[in-house]
Amino acid sequence: MKRFYYMTKSLSSVLGIHRDLEEVGIGYNRMYVLGKNHTVLEEAHVHTTTPWEETDIMHSGFVGAIGGLVCGLLLGLILVAVAPFGVPLGTVALIASTAFFTCLGAWFGGLIGISRRNHHLERFLPDVERGEYLVMVDTDDGNQERSVRRIMTERHREARMAAEEDGYSPFF
Repeated sequence: MKRFYYMTKSLSSVLGIHRDLEEVGIGYNRMYVLGKNHTVLEEAHVHTTTPWEETDIMHSGFVGAIGGLVCGLLLGLILVAVAPFGVPLGTVALIASTAFFTCLGAWFGGLIGISRRNHHLERFLPDVERGEYLVMVDTDDGNQERSVRRIMTERHREARMAAEEDGYSPFF
């Protein structure tokens, strides 16, 4: 998947981009807009970002889950090897500790991530704070990529290409 980032200064430009991209088959759920005022965007029926896109919850939760997995696996191996309280523990203890600490790590990571801005969006936030709109478009294949590039260069010169990411994933 590829994600395109465009900056534009007006709501009318955002509405035009949405309309034109929908005409060529880029679905409503593949476009997200981040602006200073969500209410204005929602009243204009624009697909705005949600906390999943705005915060680092996915990335931090994933990192926390990996850390928890490692800790749980190590603790489980220690429990199996040491046999605490004179009771030999088998693979059930290993699986239980790994599962528990993986979930705990994901939860802790998510708590940290919900309090942070999405690391993919940090470079655009100063422009958004000044009143510009960040339009994000996700594409699945080369045809969609070409359509986005064509529409944006032919019909929306007012929007500047801010960035693009190949292989976009909210986890990394």
